[in-house]
Amino acid sequence: MEEKARETQRDRMSVAIQVWMVALDNYPGWKDWRRAKFTRTLHFDDLSPVIAEKLKAVDEFKFAPEIENQHAVVLQYLGLEQAIYLLKECEFYFRRYPFRGLPVTRYSHLTNVCEMYFGRFYEFKERLKKYFEAMKKVAPAHGLNIGAFIKRYEKVFADELRERNGIHHHSRFEDLALDRIFLTETISTMRKGDWEQEHIAEYRKLANEWVQRVRSRGAKLEEFLEAVAEATLASCAFLSDSSVSSGQAATNGHAEHVSAFRGLGGALTATDAE
Repeated sequence: MEEKARETQRDRMSVAIQVWMVALDNYPGWKDWRRAKFTRTLHFDDLSPVIAEKLKAVDEFKFAPEIENQHAVVLQYLGLEQAIYLLKECEFYFRRYPFRGLPVTRYSHLTNVCEMYFGRFYEFKERLKKYFEAMKKVAPAHGLNIGAFIKRYEKVFADELRERNGIHHHSRFEDLALDRIFLTETISTMRKGDWEQEHIAEYRKLANEWVQRVRSRGAKLEEFLEAVAEATLASCAFLSDSSVSSGQAATNGHAEHVSAFRGLGGALTATDAE
């Protein structure tokens, strides 16, 4: 009999968010606003000027301050999840070269995807900062050493962040293996046969190496999100109250606050809290 996969803190967080969002449907005006926004998005070009003008008034929905802060935590967490999904998508860009016969070389394709890959780590870091800003409004006495956690992230992904910074401020990403792709590609345009086969073989080899890198670093990113989910469930009562695992409600104790980031950002204490 196949063993059931262990439930992660991210699983619990997803359930808690779903429960919270279902309950949000009871908030006065929220369902009507979402319905109106959906209509405007789907049929914007077909709406009469009168209806279109009325729907402009529903561009932004205002919750009560407490719910607004909770909503921000949920949206920012989903943004962290999205950043990881976007990183993992890079695997499939590396695995496919869909530009045969078009003016996009294999070298250019790989370079572009590498640069996109590095950018995902910066995006996650910036979203992480925004997330903790939102979380502090909901749970100001969280007792988490956020600064140490961010510094740990910067250390673990120092190479990726450095490459992203270089690409953004200085020049394109350069790598010896990529240079070999460029050279074999250039020579193969003048000398078919063995050089073309060599070029394709080198391209496939390098692309596979990047696929493995995406998988490995994506798994490491998930470790950080796992710690974020655990700390959030321990700190934010509006989620921990609704998050149920194996029939038991999540504990809202300070010990969980401390354990959430241990091994990633160091031990957490209330006196170190930001």
